[in-house]
This record gives sequence, structure tokens and C-alpha cells, in this order.
Amino acid sequence: MPERWSSDCDTVSVRRPGKGARWGGETVRAGLLLIYAVLSLYPLLWIVATSLRTSSGVYRAGLSLRVDEPRWQNYTDFFRAADVPRAAFVTLVVAAAVMALLFLTTSMTAYALARSDFPGRRLVLAALAGTIFVPAQTLLIPTFYVNRSLGLIGGWRSVAAVVLVMVAGGQAFNVYLLLGHFRTLPRDLYDAAALDGAGYFETYRRIALPLVRPGLATCALIAFAGIWNAYLVPLVYLGQQPGYQTLTIALVQYSRRFQTAYHLLAAGQVIALMPVVVAFVVLQRHFVRGLIGGALRG
Repeated sequence: MPERWSSDCDTVSVRRPGKGARWGGETVRAGLLLIYAVLSLYPLLWIVATSLRTSSGVYRAGLSLRVDEPRWQNYTDFFRAADVPRAAFVTLVVAAAVMALLFLTTSMTAYALARSDFPGRRLVLAALAGTIFVPAQTLLIPTFYVNRSLGLIGGWRSVAAVVLVMVAGGQAFNVYLLLGHFRTLPRDLYDAAALDGAGYFETYRRIALPLVRPGLATCALIAFAGIWNAYLVPLVYLGQQPGYQTLTIALVQYSRRFQTAYHLLAAGQVIALMPVVVAFVVLQRHFVRGLIGGALRG
């Protein structure tokens, strides 16, 4: 019986799908991805096309992407009406300050959690994870009262309040992302740096930090996109501060005054979107590496 069973098993062959079946499956997947790409890009292309039309041309075109005579003047009109240069400057100041503070605080926190095994380390990680599940909207009123008690309401002080709130809100995700990258660094690297006379902070600054550049680039892109498109927090602190409003707030304020100027509103949306698109194109390679490295190695 065993000999017969072994001989039967020797004759069993596994049929693999032929080239035609594999080609058909790849074609179906490619077709589905193409449909998804078209559906995803169509709203963006429609906004760009609308930004180049006249006011009456928006209603005549409907859902069409065709633009017979592009009207580039829409962008200059929106620039003048919404005071885009000042709003963009305020947004850049907020983005630069938030990104700098996020890099400093989250990278140092992640480095300490990855390298040191101090008492209460698990409690700190659990507390950081718990903050992810707290809705940001529930913290608007408490943080507003805290900032008001600190005198951070009015003018540029409100801009500082926006920076502090957004830095606090981006801690947990960036810490966990960078933690996965710092954990990939071998312990021997720290020991070799200590033998060379490097201190704790010097090892972090000169050795560990340059080796996690993909993670830093990912944090930079996510933080920049979130800050540039932020609406709720800037609305609370800067909505009643003329001259200190970010680009998204200026766009909303303009839409309230000119509700039917859809071509100009579309031009403003394109202007607000372009910096994020450019940042993603520049950091795309590091962004993918940063997400994969932090997810698989953490």
C-alpha cells in the first residue's frame, strides 16, 4: 500500500495557469486601476478647466473638460481680490514653524524610545497611541482656553497659537513612524559611537538622524499637506483676524463674498493645491520608502 501510494503521488502534477490566463488577469487589473485613476483625476482636471473659463462658460461647459479660450486672467483676479500673497506668506510661516518643531520634538522622542529602555517606556507608548483615538474636534475648546490664558489670541499671537496646536496634534503619528525607522539601526552603531567619544545627543544628531532621512521626508510631506490644507484650527484662531489668515481661510472668506464666481474660486483652489502637488512630486521617492520602512521594520 505505501508503494502504491508513493507511485500515485509521483504521477500527480500541479497545473499552473498558462500565459494567456496570466495575461488576462493582468489586463483586468490594469483596466481597473486605469478606471480608478480616471475617476480620481477627473475632479482635479475639472477644477483646472473651470479655473480657465469665464463666468458664463462655467454653466455652458457642464462636466466637460474642454476649454476653448483659456482665461489666465482669472488667477491674477483672484490674487488681487483674496490678497493671496499675504495669505500664502502666513501659511508658509505656519508650515515652516510647525514642521521645524515637529522634526525636533518627534525625532528626539522617537530616538529616546527606540534606544533607551527606561522605566515607564511602555506607558509612554500607550499614552501616545491613546491620543490617536481622541477626535481633534473635542480638543478645540480646551486648547482655545489654554491659549487664551497664555495671551496667544490676537494678531501674530493667534498665529503662534495655531502653530502650537498643530504641533501637538501631529506628535503621535510622527513619533510612531520615526520609531520604526530608529529601531532598524543596529545597537552596535551606538556602541561604536560611544567608543569614539560621541555623547547621547551627538549620536542622535550626527549618526542616527541622517540614517532615517526617508522617514523624515515622509513626515515632512504629510505635515506640509496637513498644515497647508488645514481649515478648522486656523478658522478658530484666525477667522476673525484680518490680515493674518491662512490661504484656506482666505479662500473660504472670498467664496462667501462672491458665491457665484465659480471660475475664480476654482483658480483659488488650483493655487492652494499646487504647493502640495509640487512637494509630493519632489519627495515622492522618499515618501514611499519612508512609509514602507516605518511599517515593515517597526
